[in-house]
Amino acid sequence: MADNAKIQVVGVYSKNTDYSDPSAKFRGSAYTAAPDEYMHVEIQADTSPVTLTTSHLASATGLIIKNNDPTNYVIAKWRSAEYDGSAVKDNQLRVAAGGFVVTTDFTTANGLVLTANTAACECEVLIFGT
Repeated sequence: MADNAKIQVVGVYSKNTDYSDPSAKFRGSAYTAAPDEYMHVEIQADTSPVTLTTSHLASATGLIIKNNDPTNYVIAKWRSAEYDGSAVKDNQLRVAAGGFVVTTDFTTANGLVLTANTAACECEVLIFGT
């Protein structure tokens, strides 16, 4: 039996702080993947760059980065695949304190680099791949 993964975003908009009586709802279609392998790592991002090696995976179909620190953000850097004949692209995003990043555009050859802004931050990384 194949392993399966599902990521689904559901959102509501409400003028009330408890989100009661929402005026708009969003329920997008689920992104599904059937990875052969996945990698779950708890890693400490330091103020100097920390590289998570991902080259043992042939390819990735999804990447989730969760910053578990309550006060400090983390800068995440990774490489995207080539598209439409253009060159590969390095991406950089700020993962807010307590926040997370989800992407499907991640290549495994160069790894994932995490850098905390002012103090070390505990992070969780989940990569789906083959």
